[in-house]
Amino acid sequence: MESDEIRQTLREADRAEAAPWTDYPPTPRWYPPAVGAWAALLTVAFTELDGAWQWLALAALIGAELGFVRWYVRYRNSVMPTGRPPREFRGAIALFLVGATALVVGTGALVALVAPWAGAAFAFVGTTLVVAWYESAYADAARRARERLA
Repeated sequence: MESDEIRQTLREADRAEAAPWTDYPPTPRWYPPAVGAWAALLTVAFTELDGAWQWLALAALIGAELGFVRWYVRYRNSVMPTGRPPREFRGAIALFLVGATALVVGTGALVALVAPWAGAAFAFVGTTLVVAWYESAYADAARRARERLA
């Protein structure tokens, strides 16, 4: 009996630890293309603007990002995942990092070898696709973690 209580307590602790990773509202549908647009505008700001216009554009983009993060934390009821993710998330996170790295390298290569606008277009499309994929992979990982911890 005592070992069942211990197991149950450990399971509840595991569920509580995973909750910020697995219990969250759905991400709005506009999120992937908004991040893609932000990446494209950042590319344009760094490559096509100079002086005060560049600083103004960068300040606006950083302000938009900070505003989004502030809204998103409230949207998630002030609970953001921290610490080590449940094992179901590790593959998706690793692939996301590979995709993000490929986006940065690809955008930089297109800016340097073709044109800044080609890099911005790649940043928009690529970022939108990678973020949309990650949202789907994250939801699947959350579902698998919830099933394991049920």
